[in-house]
Amino acid sequence: MSEKKDRIIFFTTMSPSEEDRIQAVLRLSLIASSLGYDVFIYLALHSVLVAKKSVFEKLSEVTRNMIREAVKSNVKIMACKVAMEGFNVKKEDLIDGVIIAEPKDLFEIAKGSILLSW
Repeated sequence: MSEKKDRIIFFTTMSPSEEDRIQAVLRLSLIASSLGYDVFIYLALHSVLVAKKSVFEKLSEVTRNMIREAVKSNVKIMACKVAMEGFNVKKEDLIDGVIIAEPKDLFEIAKGSILLSW
């Protein structure tokens, strides 16, 4: 019988220009993942642009590498479908490893989770 992992969700709304804050979320996510937590980063509002290929390529190498490492470490990065529509971001515009999620998906995974908002 497998043991249920505790979940941590980082709900973010920061813009790509706030790389120091983005890196803070990524660092905490990587630490939580290494400790065995099931980690989600939910990109809402402006933060969905971080996952857009054309914006991602303009981020610092450190931030890009942290995002890649998070995906490799099984941190689930979720782009809010509503925010994507608002910023005209299409599925094919997203970097590899990013999941498209609706608000109802966030509510479902949030049951019994630790939620941190950035």
